[in-house]
Amino acid sequence: MAIDFGLKRIGYSISDRTAMIAGFSKTIPNDSASVSFISGVCRSEEVTNVIIGLALNSRGEEGEMCVHARKFGAALEARNADGALRIDYFDETFTTVASHKVLIEANISRKKRKNIVDGLAAKILLQKYLDDFNMKAGR
Repeated sequence: MAIDFGLKRIGYSISDRTAMIAGFSKTIPNDSASVSFISGVCRSEEVTNVIIGLALNSRGEEGEMCVHARKFGAALEARNADGALRIDYFDETFTTVASHKVLIEANISRKKRKNIVDGLAAKILLQKYLDDFNMKAGR
């Protein structure tokens, strides 16, 4: 699973069982129930690895959004204290920009884009991560 963390909304996407292709994606509100909700999705979908995107600045350094994303990751990890869930962080630079571009090219209205852009960004992040992982693994 990949998570595109935002202060208002959280996008997530889950790969297929072979860990080759990013599957469905969804956007949820970032509220007091979001950690619990994502934790429940991880259990029901048998997710073992969660990749949380870090929005690095132009110098490749972590800023304030990374602090919030890491706090979310820590809360998710604490909720799954049995060790069955591995949390990793991955550079998400330009995933939201790419997501907006895809949706604009698909002629999706601004109002509809707002509700799906973060899920699509998570899907792009997940595919980028899977491609890197599988290339390193020689798949």
